[in-house]
Amino acid sequence: MPRATGRRIGVSALGHICLAAALMASAGCTEKTSRRAALTDEEIKSRIYAQRPDRPDRLIVSGETITWEDILASLPEDSAANPPLKEGLQKAAQETSLPRFLEEQRPVVYQRLVSRISSIVLSKRAERDLGTKVEGKLDEYAEQELRRFILEEHGGNGAEADEALAKAGMSRVTYKQWKKKQGLAEYVVKSKYPRNRPVTYGELLTWYNEIKEGRYARPGVLQLRVMDIQVDRVEVKEPSEDRVTRARQVAQEIRQRIDAGADFAEVVKENQQYTDDPRAPQGGLWKPRDPNSLAAPFDVLARQAQNMKAGQVAGPIQAPGRFFLMKVEDKRERSYRPLSEVQEEVRRDIMDRRFQEVLKELDAETRRQVALADVDRFVGFCLQRFYQQARGIDK
Repeated sequence: MPRATGRRIGVSALGHICLAAALMASAGCTEKTSRRAALTDEEIKSRIYAQRPDRPDRLIVSGETITWEDILASLPEDSAANPPLKEGLQKAAQETSLPRFLEEQRPVVYQRLVSRISSIVLSKRAERDLGTKVEGKLDEYAEQELRRFILEEHGGNGAEADEALAKAGMSRVTYKQWKKKQGLAEYVVKSKYPRNRPVTYGELLTWYNEIKEGRYARPGVLQLRVMDIQVDRVEVKEPSEDRVTRARQVAQEIRQRIDAGADFAEVVKENQQYTDDPRAPQGGLWKPRDPNSLAAPFDVLARQAQNMKAGQVAGPIQAPGRFFLMKVEDKRERSYRPLSEVQEEVRRDIMDRRFQEVLKELDAETRRQVALADVDRFVGFCLQRFYQQARGIDK
């Protein structure tokens, strides 16, 4: 497995996709005539899960041995900007005590080991499903990847490419083996991703109804023209006169003018002495808004507008300390973007959910494999021995 060096030994995603397509095409004829039955849990354990090694510095996963050197070698997808794992561990070993070294570096090594186990599990799964039918395709793909590495990343200089591979702990043979394993892992995901099974209208409708509230809801829109008659701004003729009663009378008189044909906006402008509403000079016109967003005392307007249509006038509407006259300028009920408009998006969402289910299944398979392997013993032993070697401590 290559280590991140000055030239990064990269991963060709396009190559994986092309390979996955080729493998599925090669396997297709076999699947049509002899589709394999699902394995039982015991069969899966006996075929692909970990065996117990006889040494603490190695693990055996699906018949393949994982050594400490395998963990130290960086994966192709590691960032070239980060130091190789071995260098980071050596630096930490020189600067920290053993207990702290084990505490801090165990999660790093554990994740690297899990990644290695996952790659083995995926490739073995593909080999189990496909048998030997695709060996030629894999060899061809791996050879193409090696040529690409030499030509594109090292300008066709074979000696330079070999040097980069050696620095990464690899040879041309092991590089091709790694690429074959990557291709097989990619195939596992692609072949289990049921793209060829069409999404039915029933599936579309069911998923649309589940997600439409959060993703496709269109809030209601209400635009009003309002005259706000505030009780404390209304003058009374006699000291004994009730100011609320007088404010109601003013509101009723103004409403009569509107009902007789007066323009609502002009009436609002003419009676600005009754309000401190900054919208009064513009005829009391509000911006469109969600009716559910109106707080007290204006929420009474939203409730009144529920059964009204655009162009209708209501009032006087009493609220604490004021009376409202209201005209509905525009009104749209709460709705949803129709399925016909978002159907392709919903279909992609369903396909993505199918793919995520496959990934979860494969992740669960890896977790079962990790649980069967003596991972903690392996990581603890190797880290402690590495620490002793890095500090020149005799065992």
